[in-house]
Amino acid sequence: MNNYKIYLLSSLLCFAYALSAQNPYAQEKQIQFGIGFTLPILQNGFELERSRDLRDEGLSYYQNSQGDRANVGSYPSNKGINITLGFYKPLKKVDGLMWGGVLRMAMTGSEPEEGGYSEAFYFNFFQINAGLKYYPLEKAGFYSLLDVGPASVLTKDRFINESGDQNFFHQFGVGLGGSVGVGYEVQTLKNKENSLDLQLVYQQMRTRVEVYETGDDNWNFGALSLNIVFSI
Repeated sequence: MNNYKIYLLSSLLCFAYALSAQNPYAQEKQIQFGIGFTLPILQNGFELERSRDLRDEGLSYYQNSQGDRANVGSYPSNKGINITLGFYKPLKKVDGLMWGGVLRMAMTGSEPEEGGYSEAFYFNFFQINAGLKYYPLEKAGFYSLLDVGPASVLTKDRFINESGDQNFFHQFGVGLGGSVGVGYEVQTLKNKENSLDLQLVYQQMRTRVEVYETGDDNWNFGALSLNIVFSI
């Protein structure tokens, strides 16, 4: 009987310790700065698709009074860089889970093969998200990310008009977006509180853009990013 009581007490103590223990990768707050490579994925939206079709055909964004467009050559894939700023704190009630906020900014663009500086397309977007970060393992720095929040998009088409002047057409929209991702954290040798992470993140956004002669235009687009993130 005494052995049974000792076993039961030991089991309860072990269970209580397991509930109170925290994953070693999620014990301290994290301030993060990251930079990476981004590929935007343009999905749908009237003006978004129309301008994409023009680039696919190698045509200028500008149309003269006769309805003609200059042939500027094919555009390469749109690509660019992104910057990440984040802050996370441990959520004590759930082992391995952290909560916080993250700012994601991306600047992408491309120029046609024959258009040179006269023609270009720029597609920039950012998100200000609240999110979660979860470490499922205690002996490896793998983690997953989930965050949501307001999103914004800014685009610019560069072209030469009928008078030979350099012109730009800007568009701006706001909406909502979210991100999911996975990463791996490697603690540095000099300071175990610092780490260098490798992240793969997918963003999905929906924004409403006011387009000239069109009105409200709902744009859906995504982005796939490979990031290097430094945490302190």
